[in-house]
Amino acid sequence: MVLPGVDAMTDAEFSLRQVLPERAGMPEVEQLETQTRALRAVDYSSGGGMCRDAVLVRIHRAHELLGAAAAEPVRSRLFSAVADLHNLAAWTSFDSGHAGAAHHHLDLALTLAAHGGNDELAANIRYRRGRIHLHHGAADDALAQFQHGRLAARRSGSSLAASILSANQAWVYAGKGDEQLALELLGRAAEEFEAAGPAEPPDWARFFTETDVAAMTGTVRTELALRGRPRHARTAIAALTDAVGHYGPNMARSRSFCLAMLAHAHLLDGELERGAEIGTEAVDAAETLKSVRTKDRLRPLKLAAQQRRDHPAVRALAEHITAFALSSAHV
Repeated sequence: MVLPGVDAMTDAEFSLRQVLPERAGMPEVEQLETQTRALRAVDYSSGGGMCRDAVLVRIHRAHELLGAAAAEPVRSRLFSAVADLHNLAAWTSFDSGHAGAAHHHLDLALTLAAHGGNDELAANIRYRRGRIHLHHGAADDALAQFQHGRLAARRSGSSLAASILSANQAWVYAGKGDEQLALELLGRAAEEFEAAGPAEPPDWARFFTETDVAAMTGTVRTELALRGRPRHARTAIAALTDAVGHYGPNMARSRSFCLAMLAHAHLLDGELERGAEIGTEAVDAAETLKSVRTKDRLRPLKLAAQQRRDHPAVRALAEHITAFALSSAHV
């Protein structure tokens, strides 16, 4: 498969044909940034399993560039570019079910971002490490990473980075059942997002748009509804419906996650037929992605459906999710 925006050569050819310059200049750095941006787009639209190998091949070339002579500010930007490539390697590894490899790449990314003096990127790396912990049920570890990320965001002065971290802290506290703190952090995330304004974000933060703010609002409200506060389900449905309507094919994985959460919110609100319908759409969307996380994110919906298995459509949804989870094509 030829990835859009990436040189049309095999991985082996990429390693052999590229001639390492004696001195790294801005063109080499910009080429690396362009390739990372193109690979990240594939990750968002098709899943980490579709591009992880291509990302890992480019890491070898990137580290060779670090060994070449370079003037400032080229060297600082090169450190950041290689750090972000490791950041993407971690995310695609996580999405492919390789958590250990993901943490290894995040360690390297943090070190390189520090060498490049890039606190905004460091905040994003901390956010991603926190998300891995959260995905695996380590809420306190996630909070620790998000707090480190907030410190880096403060040093960088990036309101967008702060907004991403506030929204994810809200998610953790919602999962803990702390309604007041979750809603306070959600409100802070919205304020920080507004303060960020229309400035062009760095590529690693480009995903966090108004649509993602809506998705996080719906996610936090659904978590609260799950933990004994059913009144949040209606607000969650409105926010998630908005997000699903605005995610395009370029953010197919995020749309899949949102559909699963939206279906869950409908089930919590007693709209079983609608929940089953949207849940089926979520599974169908997940089937187009090479992402282990899609199965993981459907698991809570499956449990909710099994609790309501007296309803034929909901029972069929649970069976559909089970069949998808067992599919070797998505391992």
